[in-house]
Amino acid sequence: MKFLYQGFTHRGDIRSFTFHGIEQSKIAAIFSIEVDLPLFARNQVAIQVGPIFCLQLLTTACAADPDFVARLHNYRIVQEDLRALVMDREQRAASKASKPPPRRPARKPPVTSQLRGLGVPKQLGANGVAPALAE
Repeated sequence: MKFLYQGFTHRGDIRSFTFHGIEQSKIAAIFSIEVDLPLFARNQVAIQVGPIFCLQLLTTACAADPDFVARLHNYRIVQEDLRALVMDREQRAASKASKPPPRRPARKPPVTSQLRGLGVPKQLGANGVAPALAE
């Protein structure tokens, strides 16, 4: 079964995402998944993630057990459903924190800089005098 996002409705602190379950180019079922917005806020989940999260929930349930999908026709997301999302986010943050910061390549000073030529040993000319920087 494939799922097609149809939109959302909003009542108070509840946002309801609607999906059509499609089998063999026919609408087989309509799914309405409700999200408690304060639950998203407590878990620091952006509301824009809602449709993708619900789609992932439906797809995972369908792949695991097609009979379980029947329970999701009118479903309300609970804390337990968000656990995997929150743990994944924490693992990525820990992985990112353990990596050293990227090295920034050293840039040459611009031609108009007064620092141009500093740190470079001057070549002496044939007469023993350093030639002027030609630029």
